[in-house]
Amino acid sequence: MRLYGPGRPKEFNPFTNRDNSRVPPDAGGEYRILDVDKKIQYIGYTISLKRRMHEHMRSGKLGGENSIFAFKVADGRASRERLAQHEAEKIRKHSPELNQRAGGAGRPFKRKKAGNSGL
Repeated sequence: MRLYGPGRPKEFNPFTNRDNSRVPPDAGGEYRILDVDKKIQYIGYTISLKRRMHEHMRSGKLGGENSIFAFKVADGRASRERLAQHEAEKIRKHSPELNQRAGGAGRPFKRKKAGNSGL
């Protein structure tokens, strides 16, 4: 079963692109944050692509060198578990720099080393 329609993800730069036909919809799907060289910096899945793009803009994860939001809308037939599994597979395949932080779907939780509490 396909999770997404055919073709490459649509790309949108919220800082320069004013073409409303490319704005991420308020629908579930997979997204990637790309740098100016189109290297994948982050991969995620969300139930609202539009909301998630704005959250990443506010947090600073999307902006500056990482300014392209690429996305594919889910076809609606796959379960959330299958979509999360697909996201984890993509993270393992591409190893995006911004996905290599503590916790989150598809990546191990990195614990602080014992004895480094700063006390």
